[in-house]
Amino acid sequence: MLLLIFTDHGPDLRDGKRVTMASGRNLTEGSILRSIVYLGIPTIATGFLQSAFNVIDMLFVGRLGPTALAAVSISGVVIALLITVAIAVSIGTLALVSRYWGAKHYRSAARVVGQSFYLSIFLSVLFGFGGWYLARPLLSLLGARNEVLELAVVYFRIISSGAWTIFIFVSFSAGLRGAGDAHTPFRVMALGVTLNIVLDPILIFGWLGAPALGVAGSAVATVFSRLISMGLIILLVVIKRSPLDLRGVLKTVQWKVMRRIFRIGFFSSLEMLVRSASMLALLRIVSPFGTAALAAYGIGARLRAMLLMPGIGLGYASGVLVGQNLGAASPKRARRTAWSSLMIYELMLIPMIGLLLLFPDEVIGFFNRDPEVLAVGKEFIVYIALSFIFMAVTIILGRSLNGAGDTAGPMWITAVCLIFVCIPLAYLGSYRWGWGVGGVWLAILIATILQGLLIAFRFYRDGWMDLKITAFPEEEMKEKGVADETVTVD
Repeated sequence: MLLLIFTDHGPDLRDGKRVTMASGRNLTEGSILRSIVYLGIPTIATGFLQSAFNVIDMLFVGRLGPTALAAVSISGVVIALLITVAIAVSIGTLALVSRYWGAKHYRSAARVVGQSFYLSIFLSVLFGFGGWYLARPLLSLLGARNEVLELAVVYFRIISSGAWTIFIFVSFSAGLRGAGDAHTPFRVMALGVTLNIVLDPILIFGWLGAPALGVAGSAVATVFSRLISMGLIILLVVIKRSPLDLRGVLKTVQWKVMRRIFRIGFFSSLEMLVRSASMLALLRIVSPFGTAALAAYGIGARLRAMLLMPGIGLGYASGVLVGQNLGAASPKRARRTAWSSLMIYELMLIPMIGLLLLFPDEVIGFFNRDPEVLAVGKEFIVYIALSFIFMAVTIILGRSLNGAGDTAGPMWITAVCLIFVCIPLAYLGSYRWGWGVGGVWLAILIATILQGLLIAFRFYRDGWMDLKITAFPEEEMKEKGVADETVTVD
């Protein structure tokens, strides 16, 4: 029935009347601050909820013992690759939809989401079959052995079989955010996380008469929760409770459009892989300095991830607004939006930076009171606090560039700063120049400062304002009155 509704012809929504009623806001006009807050708060909350899926699994699975916990943990390393590819779909969809939406070419925006849906299906099939047949060799390569390997294989196969729920949800939620609706994905994700919290103990431990599935139960609960979230977000779009009208957009498969979506988002995925690889490399450099250094590194990494979460949400909101304003031929407003988002995030960070600088012992002690961990950790905390000013620049302006369709530039800057600056400096400083683990902390600070400055310089140059991105050049040239839907910025 859903497919029948999808393939029905929908109205051309260029007049924007129904869209205005559904979305309730014009994000290319009026107060910039109000637009940032309107998109930023639910986007930040959605990011926290997305990370909650894994945390919930770990909490409940941890009660099964260290073997089960190790199995889920090592599976998470491979599952992170799946999420990284899903990010490519998300960024590509968001950049194109927001650009078309700002230009008031609502039908083209909907058509992008339709092709994003097909791209999600295609990638899901690859991951589903690949995950099922390659689970054992991949997990063995990561070091899983004996019972840990067997449990990890079961968990990973179930998750990869349900990869389609992740990809489809990501494509629809990115489309909605690009159209200025960040509240619907947040509400749906909140329902999914709540359902996962309820189902996890039932299926893992066999509550309420259900079979005790152990680690497999955790995977089933996650996939089912994501399935419900995916179904609900599709339903909300279909029954016109959102700005997008997707009727008729699934009638054809357009491989060129799918490639365009993936190409735009590909560099963002590659950037995430670079970040993950550099974190692992730094972990390898830190590990010879002992357990205390490793513990301090882990605490610092978690603190940094926690403080970056609001920035990532604001960055995505800024990216949507930048894309919409470029589509509306308002490049100056797009630029002001990005700088305003950065200012908001910097102001949010000031009290946290002050807390880290003034009370490093108390912050580390909240996680671990071991004297050695405290001694090593408080030094790392100070370096992290000093780096946040520049890290905020990277997050906000980098995501803003992504929203404009510039994903390659931030990726190359990240690769240069992390792979060719941070890792060599960390190794030389800690081993060759005799600075010990402090050399690693200093290398992270230097690389972060350099990355922030380069991102700011790229954004300041304004070249991103002239980027021309389009999804349907051939059709737009053929159809009368649609040729102007090729989005350009004068």
